[in-house]
Amino acid sequence: MKSAGDRLFLSPNWHIDCRLIVELPEDSVIGVRFMSYTITSAVTLAAVLFTGWLGYRDLSIRRMIEDAEQRIEQDRWDVIEIRRLQRFYELETKKIEGAYAEMRSPLLISGFMSEVGRTLPDRMLVDTIDRTESKVIIRGGIRESSERASMILGNYVELLRADSEIGPHFTSITLTGLNRSIEDDQVMGYEITFHLKPRSP
Repeated sequence: MKSAGDRLFLSPNWHIDCRLIVELPEDSVIGVRFMSYTITSAVTLAAVLFTGWLGYRDLSIRRMIEDAEQRIEQDRWDVIEIRRLQRFYELETKKIEGAYAEMRSPLLISGFMSEVGRTLPDRMLVDTIDRTESKVIIRGGIRESSERASMILGNYVELLRADSEIGPHFTSITLTGLNRSIEDDQVMGYEITFHLKPRSP
């Protein structure tokens, strides 16, 4: 037994611990729940922003496509007009090239036709005169028998070769066709080919 004079020594935990540790709030600086809420909110915000950006991009692309389609529709008539002008200029270019070729040609068609008409024998007709880069072809008919037509055309070809206005412009003048006309058996159809001399550069 202790004596009355003995001192009472108290332990550090002199009272009963009544704390409910499970129900007490966390005492850390940043709580686990706060961190989880923050991360969840950040992910949700990022998803919302990404979805909004995709929506904006889709809307922007749709508007760009609509604008492009409107411009294409507006420019369609311009393209049609440009193509029409291109065809027009091509035709005009061919005319200019043809005129230039006529200017460079040593033979003037008007003079050639005039000389052919002047030297043409009686009963002989000219139906067409075709000209290419290298030759001139005269087609027509003569109302004679085949023997007489052959003789007249042979003499006429010789006359053209000797003509000072026609002969010097061609390398050869030949009778390339003589046939009975289908439409009229009294007419002989003929073809005379004139081969032009090469143009000087």
